[in-house]
Amino acid sequence: MLIVSAPLKTDMVCAALDGYDKDGVTMKLLSRKGMEMRFDVTGSSGFDAVGLAKSIIRATEFGEALYFGVRWQD
Repeated sequence: MLIVSAPLKTDMVCAALDGYDKDGVTMKLLSRKGMEMRFDVTGSSGFDAVGLAKSIIRATEFGEALYFGVRWQD
């Protein structure tokens, strides 16, 4: 499970990651509570999934200025 934490713009982070489907990797929003969002990821895990999520968020118009954290939980 991929966990993304962001104090601001959580709706935009969800929009960027939820429904991602490329190169056999899919991301689906499981839950959202406060500043924490949990995603189910298939086709990737661990550091690869964390790196992919970070690159997707940073590629958005708000991503370079947004404070956020991404971690993997088995």
